[in-house]
Amino acid sequence: MDIIDRHFAAENAHDVEATIATYTDDIVWDDVTHPDAPFRGKDEVASVYSSILDAIPDLRLESVRRFSGEGGRYVVDESILSGHVDGEWAGMSGGGAPVNVRILHIFELRDGLISYENAWFDAAAVQAQIREWRGAISK
Repeated sequence: MDIIDRHFAAENAHDVEATIATYTDDIVWDDVTHPDAPFRGKDEVASVYSSILDAIPDLRLESVRRFSGEGGRYVVDESILSGHVDGEWAGMSGGGAPVNVRILHIFELRDGLISYENAWFDAAAVQAQIREWRGAISK
């Protein structure tokens, strides 16, 4: 599962190039909350990662627990994503709102790299945190 550790380390370093290097050339990246998903290939996925990091410039993922199956072919990781939403994420403009949300990743590995990534998080929880923050600062 070293590739998953490298993947999250690259995301936490906000290094799109290093993040993309953890994928196979034919990566399929599927964020269930993103209306344009799934994304295919490194170029499409790099574009999405860049937009996420633009929206959440201090993004941080912290793994809570991780499971693997079929001899390490599949990995499920539960993480906490935190940061400040400066741009648009989860269908809402953040305006600098702090967010903290559980995120579930399902990975498929091939030849030591990630060939498929599926991300699940509660977009409604993100939106509620943004609305709550906006309400608190407008008082």
